[in-house]
Amino acid sequence: MSLQPTCPVTPPHLHVKLHHRISHKWLKSGLGLNKGQSVVLSNTGIQSDMVNNGSMGPEHGMQSLWYTAWRRGDAEELVFFLILCEGQPNDNQGGKVASDIDRQIRQAAVMLKSAAVLTSSVLRFVVVSDSEHLYLRLTDITVGWPLRYRDRVKFHHKEVWYPENREHMRSMFRVCATERLFLPDMFPDLDAGIYVDTDLIFLRPPEDLWREFSKFNEKQVAAMAPCLYHYGSRKNKVPHYGKTGLNAGVMHMNLTRMKSFPGGGWTKANMKVFDQHQKNIKLADQDILNILFHKFPDYIYELGCEWNYRVWQCSQGYNMCPSASVNGISLLHGNALAFVKGHEMKLQTVFETWEEHILGTPLSDLVLRLQQRLHQVSLKGLPSKCARIPTIDNMLTSQLQHQT
Repeated sequence: MSLQPTCPVTPPHLHVKLHHRISHKWLKSGLGLNKGQSVVLSNTGIQSDMVNNGSMGPEHGMQSLWYTAWRRGDAEELVFFLILCEGQPNDNQGGKVASDIDRQIRQAAVMLKSAAVLTSSVLRFVVVSDSEHLYLRLTDITVGWPLRYRDRVKFHHKEVWYPENREHMRSMFRVCATERLFLPDMFPDLDAGIYVDTDLIFLRPPEDLWREFSKFNEKQVAAMAPCLYHYGSRKNKVPHYGKTGLNAGVMHMNLTRMKSFPGGGWTKANMKVFDQHQKNIKLADQDILNILFHKFPDYIYELGCEWNYRVWQCSQGYNMCPSASVNGISLLHGNALAFVKGHEMKLQTVFETWEEHILGTPLSDLVLRLQQRLHQVSLKGLPSKCARIPTIDNMLTSQLQHQT
């Protein structure tokens, strides 16, 4: 018996004869391999002594090898989805700055840089955009990078697509924000990937985020972190998952399992939610996903809040994510313009320090410079509600210190 990698969407130039034994410690851990067990990859399938002895199969958490959705030479490529569109949403929520494509490109550049610095793998960013020009603007970011970093980040383009009679969903909240709901339809032969917003900064290797897939049980189709804000307030008018809802800025997606989601599959289930709650939906895809997993809570795996740390979690006078106090922040999310608006300088300082970081210089230099600048935010009394948390500087730097 073998598990077939679902990767016919691999660009032709990436089809490479491959037959080697996996040695990455993180990958073995993610697959649940014990000492002495191994996995062999080939261009015809994946064989494992775990499969042969019946200890691993489709009924368990790993329906197929998520770690090799794309392959290039001897490197396993981890797949991430990025969505970029121009224009203004129907309700113009957040104003021009919130939808400004230049800001999104600037933030994406920092996200890509942080991922490239911290990874030891090859990252495949599948970019869904509404123009080839926009895609090229994004890929041009890495042209001037040193080769060893440029080789860690690869791109693949896909045009925006909406089902018939659903084009009106394109302009909800942010242009194309709802596009991620249709990714299983757009990539029928891709098994899994992680959707990421452009306003994210990795403070920990992307491999660690990818490893969360291995914690899925046999039922779960997606993973998101708790919102910890908004859904328990009077502003919210829709049902939501758990006590505080889910934030959609980071989302693990098992595209294979989504096709068998209750109610006729993933897309049909989401469209039913949209049609029933359309009048009360304010946050587009995030509201839709919260309603869906309110109804089907067993199908979502909850990420730790340190994997999607946002301004609301530290601006209320206390830290709302206890695990971040213990282990540090793993992935920083600059939603609500927290990286660029000047109202939360602790988080904006992290963004600006990464933006100015020169690839090839030691990570320890970045960490030291970041610690010094964060201290200056407090010393000078710059705008920052998060500064009221005594341990915020350590939370923002401790994971990076582990990587030096």
